Amino acid sequence: MTNSSYAEELSEVSLADAGLFIMAIFLAIFTTSANAATVVAIWRTPALRTLANTYVCSLACADFIVGLACVVIALFMLPPLKLEIFYKHIRMCFFLHGIGLGSMVVSAIHMNLIALDRYLYIMKPYFYERVITIRVISGFIGSTWVAGLAVTFMSQFIGRPYDEVPLCDVTLRQPIWYTFYLTGVIYFLTSICTAVTYIVILKAASRQRKAVRANEVSSTQRSGFIDKGTMKSIRFFFTVFGVFFCCVTPNVIVFGLDYYVYFPAVIYRSVNLLGLTNSAMNFLIYAAMNKDFRKAYLQVLALSRRMRVSMGIKSHTPQLPQTGTPD
Repeated sequence: MTNSSYAEELSEVSLADAGLFIMAIFLAIFTTSANAATVVAIWRTPALRTLANTYVCSLACADFIVGLACVVIALFMLPPLKLEIFYKHIRMCFFLHGIGLGSMVVSAIHMNLIALDRYLYIMKPYFYERVITIRVISGFIGSTWVAGLAVTFMSQFIGRPYDEVPLCDVTLRQPIWYTFYLTGVIYFLTSICTAVTYIVILKAASRQRKAVRANEVSSTQRSGFIDKGTMKSIRFFFTVFGVFFCCVTPNVIVFGLDYYVYFPAVIYRSVNLLGLTNSAMNFLIYAAMNKDFRKAYLQVLALSRRMRVSMGIKSHTPQLPQTGTPD
C-alpha cells in the first residue's frame, strides 16, 4: 500500500474535500484570468515590452496552463470523481502527476533565467547589449519549455500500472528518481543559482552605496552605478522568486518524504494547492510593486468591460479609469 490509505480514498466527500475542491476551482478561475491579463498587458503596453518582460510573459503563459490544470486537480479532490476519472483511466492519473512536476520545472528555470538576465544587464552591461537579443532569449525560453514538456509527458512512459487495488498516488505510480531526484535536483539547483545571483547583485549595490557615501568615487564613475530604478527592478523580481520558493518548496519536500513518511491526504493536497497558488501570486506582485503593470491592468479591465458592453452584457460595476494609477 502507498502512504495514503485506500479506505480514505474511497470515503464519502468530507468537509475538507469540499473545501479543497472549491479552493481549486477558485484558483483555476483567478489564475487563468490573472495570467491572461498579464500577457495582454505586456502585449498592449509599449513600456512593458522589454527583454526582461519576455520571460515574464512566458512565465505567465506557463501559469495560465497551471490554472487550466487546476480544474483537473479540483476533480481529483472529490472521491466520487476521483474514482470515475482517475482510478478508471490511468493516463489521467499520469497526466495529473506530470503536469504538476513539469510546471514546477518550467517556473524554476524561468526564475533562474530572469535572475541571470538581471545579472548580465547590471553587472555586464556591454556584454548584455552585444549578445542578449530577442532571438537569444527566445532560444532560452524554447529550451525551457522543451524541458518542461519532457518532464510532463515522461510520466506517461515511466508510470507503473495499477495493481489489483487501483490507487492514483504519485508515490506508488511514479518512481522516486522522477518525482524527487530529477525534478527536485532541477528545482533546488536552479533556486540556489537564482538566490546566489541576486545576492551577488545586492552585494555589488551595497558596495557602490558605501563608496558613494564615503565620496570615494567621482560623479563620472557614479553614472555606471546601479540606480534606484534598477534596484527597484531587482527587488521586484527577487520578490517574485521569494514567493515562488516559499510556495513550492514545501510541495517538493513532501513529494520526496512521502516515499518514506506517512502524510495525511489533507496535508498532501494542501501543500499541493499551496504550490499551485504561486501561479496566481505573480499577478498580485506585479500589480503591487510595478506602476506600469498597475496602469496596464486597469486598461485591460476597462477594455474587458467595453467588450462586455459591446456584446450586450450589462455590468453594474463602475467603470475603471483607463489611465492613471493610485500610489
